[in-house]
Amino acid sequence: MDEVERFIEAYARAEKEPSDDNLLNLLHALMPFSPAGIEWGLEIASLAGVTYMLEDGRAIAVKISRDEFGPFMQTSVAQISLNTIPAAALKNIKDVKAFVNRVAEHLGEWARRMPDTNPVKKRVEALLERMRQLD
Repeated sequence: MDEVERFIEAYARAEKEPSDDNLLNLLHALMPFSPAGIEWGLEIASLAGVTYMLEDGRAIAVKISRDEFGPFMQTSVAQISLNTIPAAALKNIKDVKAFVNRVAEHLGEWARRMPDTNPVKKRVEALLERMRQLD
């Protein structure tokens, strides 16, 4: 089974039963389609100053904090396991259809801006085409 069909199956399961396990499986199936760069990564949720994202085929936690010696901001990015994403963050995607629609819109915009030489672009376009067939 290819990555697109794996995502479609995970999406159907999560939409039918949005349990934490099914939501984590959905995120796992979405990882191969996540663009590189924090500005294009797929946001899952922001909680207590930490943003959980899928970026460049991995899950990350992005923390932005104010420097103690002035008005400067510090950003730290750490790769995390999907299993460490808090349940409170997963609640943000319990409306699976709305989450996937946001992701599709974001990926569509990303694909329009990326050159054809980008290695993820064809994969994302195949996913978006398959998702259009579901509507």
